[in-house]
Amino acid sequence: MQFIIKSTPEEVLRARSWWNNLEVQWKFAFNEALFGKGPVLEPPSDDHMMFLLVGIDTIRMAGPGAMHPNVSMALTNLSGLIPLYNLVNLSFTNMRISAVTELTRFTKIEHLYLYDNQITSLQGIESMKNLKSLYLQNNEISDIGLISELKNLEVIYVTKNKIKSLKNFLPSKLTHLKKFYVQPNELLPDKELIQFQNKHGIICRQG
Repeated sequence: MQFIIKSTPEEVLRARSWWNNLEVQWKFAFNEALFGKGPVLEPPSDDHMMFLLVGIDTIRMAGPGAMHPNVSMALTNLSGLIPLYNLVNLSFTNMRISAVTELTRFTKIEHLYLYDNQITSLQGIESMKNLKSLYLQNNEISDIGLISELKNLEVIYVTKNKIKSLKNFLPSKLTHLKKFYVQPNELLPDKELIQFQNKHGIICRQG
């Protein structure tokens, strides 16, 4: 596959500096998932690196516990994605991620898959105004109120988390919402689910 990205020498130097400062786990991950080299520290070619930084819009990384893994190490953060701000589709599953604050500037993303992680807080996700689908099942999330700020959302998956209440979640802001998957959540009372459905006219789906 050929990658043709017109870059200045200064841009290439900045790209190399970015790579050199990456955590080891991220060098392994990029080489495995994107460059087909396996878990090695060897830097990609300048063309490949520049394509990653300015030309790529989709990344899928699935950790060792996934059905179809492409990364042999379960990454612990999202720091390696900075500054890939042109991403539109991001799938980052079966890892050991606990926070999403690194995604604050990823305002172009439309489809975000972060299931099977260890996420406890959604702080930072509220800036991702172009999100259409959000998959957060199998995490440690207790409050989904910040999702209310994502006005273009059409599909939400928050099943199998630690959600205790839906009082902070305001679906009236989400005028495009079509499907809301919130069951099962063991700590969420059935009575509140019924009240939520009756108040907002939204089905609390299982999935």
